[in-house]
Amino acid sequence: MIHVVLSAVVTALNEYFKNELNLQEDMVILANAVDMSGNLNSQIDNKLCVFLQHLDEERVLRNGSYQAYAGMNPPKHFNLYVMFVANFPDPNYLESLRYLSLVLEFFQGNQFFNRVNLPQLSANVDKLSFEYVNFTFEELNSVWGLLGLKYMPSATYKLKLLTFSNNLIREEVASVIGKSSDS
Repeated sequence: MIHVVLSAVVTALNEYFKNELNLQEDMVILANAVDMSGNLNSQIDNKLCVFLQHLDEERVLRNGSYQAYAGMNPPKHFNLYVMFVANFPDPNYLESLRYLSLVLEFFQGNQFFNRVNLPQLSANVDKLSFEYVNFTFEELNSVWGLLGLKYMPSATYKLKLLTFSNNLIREEVASVIGKSSDS
């Protein structure tokens, strides 16, 4: 489901960029910022790179006692932290700022998504919301250090709320209704 949701967001962003900048090609790419060797991914040169930074379980909605059917595990709710990195090396640094500004404008105007305004959205997702993440300098330093990269103009959004459920029944529970103790 994560791949479908992020692909849908990238498609919508590409359409927005094409309309705003009168472009023909896709400038937003869903890819790792670094390759397996730890080097900057060459596919993201002069592009806006979108990737999953991390995810966390939404604990406020956690309800261990909820079961749609006996023996079914309760659904899990997750928030995704998605990073948008404008990788336009010198002398195109101003393009980095331009693309980053367009990301901020896009999410300011589109804070919520559903299948009406984002038709590519997975049928398993009712609604998504995007919330800008404010990092302190220390947190930002840690993020870029973990990536193994030097800072580039970027923004991180918290994508709320993906619900994962599996309708498999994990155990069979014997019924106690209608049984008598005389049998």
